[in-house]
Amino acid sequence: MPLKAYSYAESEYVDSGVIDKDVFAKEKQIISEFVLNNPSSNKETLCLFCGCDTNIFDMLNEVYYNRCNNCFSIFAKVEKNIIKSYKTYPPLVAYRQSKEYQESAEVRRDGIWLDFLFWLEYRLARYNRNIALFDIIDISNRYNEFSKRIKTASFCKSYNVEKSADVVLFLEQFRCIADPVETLLELKCMVKDNGVLVMNVRVGSGFDVLVLKGCSETVFPYETILLPSIEGLQIILQKTGFDILEISTPGSHDIEHVLQNKEYLSKDNHFIHYLIENTDKTILAEFQRFLQKSGMSSHARVIARKKSE
Repeated sequence: MPLKAYSYAESEYVDSGVIDKDVFAKEKQIISEFVLNNPSSNKETLCLFCGCDTNIFDMLNEVYYNRCNNCFSIFAKVEKNIIKSYKTYPPLVAYRQSKEYQESAEVRRDGIWLDFLFWLEYRLARYNRNIALFDIIDISNRYNEFSKRIKTASFCKSYNVEKSADVVLFLEQFRCIADPVETLLELKCMVKDNGVLVMNVRVGSGFDVLVLKGCSETVFPYETILLPSIEGLQIILQKTGFDILEISTPGSHDIEHVLQNKEYLSKDNHFIHYLIENTDKTILAEFQRFLQKSGMSSHARVIARKKSE
């Protein structure tokens, strides 16, 4: 079993304001226009992670999401050509490179980036004791300032080297791919033998995803089409030639997302209504810590070593 980390804590529940609502609304409008003009009508299909049967979980913007009956992963089966077009959609690419978008990210994500780089430095030292400096390939990172911080980090020897590297970063990108097996095999070719793949992944076994279903503002096509469970992640990484060193769910926004969308909750979900309406911030913070420690938050960090061939 891979290591789980239990060192995540919040003093009390707070709205951390990671997303600028105006910027997010503009970004989502551009995405919605693309989805409307590029529909995908695939329904039930075998699980993309373990190959077992699935059932319809929900439908968002006319796109069907399935949930596996075995590993409980959630995903939409979307054509590869649509995802390729989405990632290169000129209005979306231009907006994400705009001054407004980049400056908003720099201000609001500063703490997250510092936390991640501290986490990464510690993990690289733990799992690669004989190496002090690392070649790093950073795949599809959309934040210019974050790229600069990785490039100038004390553990970075070279950034976005050609061919292969000691460390391949695939951050916040796993949710927007059509074929997880194909993508992970491509990533494996970029990782040196005994090197590591590092991913941030939105997971379908997370609390807010399961509670809100299609009512979450942060889950929508085609920005999010893969929501593997923790079990699904383990299956797909092992299948593609990786040994998982650590997988944890340090997310701190599950309760925040549920509170922000509580008007959409099913009236029959009595436990959740009681939790958010009859408990104080201290209890909500404690419940968020429980989600973190138990692997039930919807944001996972994964570090996996490439198996020697």
